Amino acid sequence: MNATGRRSHIPDPREDRAAGALLGAAAALVIAGAPTRAAAGLLGAGTGADHGTAHPGHLVRAVLERIGDPGAVAGAVDGDAERSWALALRALVAGDTAPPVRAGEGSHPAQVALRAAAEAPVPPDDPARGSFPCGHLVGAVHRAHALDRAVRGGNGHGDPGGRGGWDAAMYAGALAGARWGASGIPLDAQRRLSEEAAPRAFIGSALTALRGSDPGTWPEQRSNDPGADPHLVVPFRVAHPDDPGVVLCNMPFARACADAEAVVSLCRQGTEDGPAHLRPADRSDVWLFDRQGANPNLAFVLDDAARMVAAMRAEGKRVLLHCAAGQSRTPAVAARYAVLARGAEVRTALRGAIRAVGGHLNTPELARTVASLSGVALADPVAELFPAGLPTMRHALDR
Repeated sequence: MNATGRRSHIPDPREDRAAGALLGAAAALVIAGAPTRAAAGLLGAGTGADHGTAHPGHLVRAVLERIGDPGAVAGAVDGDAERSWALALRALVAGDTAPPVRAGEGSHPAQVALRAAAEAPVPPDDPARGSFPCGHLVGAVHRAHALDRAVRGGNGHGDPGGRGGWDAAMYAGALAGARWGASGIPLDAQRRLSEEAAPRAFIGSALTALRGSDPGTWPEQRSNDPGADPHLVVPFRVAHPDDPGVVLCNMPFARACADAEAVVSLCRQGTEDGPAHLRPADRSDVWLFDRQGANPNLAFVLDDAARMVAAMRAEGKRVLLHCAAGQSRTPAVAARYAVLARGAEVRTALRGAIRAVGGHLNTPELARTVASLSGVALADPVAELFPAGLPTMRHALDR
């Protein structure tokens, strides 16, 4: 909290991990091939066969509500298997060292998930080859799903609900989501999940459990207050230099655009922000901060966001790509999209996108990371991209 009593805008990494725990459990169902309707149970909204997913969701929230007290977590969970799992989840969200996973052949889905999360390899950090450590999440989910099916007989025998590994997949998705954060969960899985339940619902439920309810703060707030700066208030848009079907814009334009066909948002959105007419699958919210050192999965996030733009464009949709002002995160993702979908050279793409939006390089690691995805080292983005000086920023022209 700051001196005025409002929450600070400095991101708390625990929030990424807490959101990742519940969203990871939900995304795991999609990754494992379960019907998307099953995910609603994690929010306590399931019925019938899908209601079985409510228990893992309840456990995640119980852990988040007691995040500062391992003893309280242990006391809130019945059974050794789930207690060990819950303590490991708490340690991951809190940023502590997770308890060691004991080798064993326990058949409880929580035990299977602990083994899978421990045994699944962590991919090397090699952005130029498309290898990101947070890819461990998908591997852990698949491993848990396969192990659980093997333990239960593979055909639902010994699996009264016929759930075929879903439970272990959810437990593993929660663990890996807590390790890597919501920012490490593939947008494609989130998009498929949104057919039944919007990803922001899981994020909101997790963060409310972690820090309590506050209707004036994201993700509960109705609208993300942009402040008074003109470039955050006056709607702005411009066509992508390499693809007019992608509109680079700020949040005020995206919020009011009545003919939007798809939106990729790179900043936090209020519950009533964004074009209300769009179906959830045509809105993708990216966990990304315009702040040095605030994004633990930065290369993955920038690449994944650009690939989501490309996927929506491949469906013939006109895509709005925006952040709060459209000047920093937006040109970074726009440049990566130009490289992926239009074959642009990365330095040229960065220059073009920054010039198009009247942007800046106040967060140089965004441009540096976009370049690294193409195998290019960009030690000093300002000097190397604009040796004659940065172009004039848009808000300076607005005054």
